[in-house]
Amino acid sequence: MRCRREYIALITVLMWGLAGCSGSGSEPSEAQMKDAMLDAMNHPPGIKVSDPVSITFFKKGACDKPTQQGYNCTFTVMVASANIGASMYNNIPFGVFYQESGSWKMRPPF
Repeated sequence: MRCRREYIALITVLMWGLAGCSGSGSEPSEAQMKDAMLDAMNHPPGIKVSDPVSITFFKKGACDKPTQQGYNCTFTVMVASANIGASMYNNIPFGVFYQESGSWKMRPPF
């Protein structure tokens, strides 16, 4: 009987662990998407941004079912920056968002 209780306890712990690894299971909120995009614009890998980019308007659209890459979500965005290159983000209608270490990230669109 003791052996069975240990197995039941082990199975319960493993199920909770697997449920925790799968993430929250829900798509990012509008605020999480905005923060992820702002972080991606101001901290691109390997590049130092001299003129910070700010988001003046952000409206979340719909998100597709999740894939291994993350959630493909549409949005409307307006950015402001002294850097003329930042205006290209105004023409991006969607992005892929994923969770990493508990926070939402956006994959580079270019």
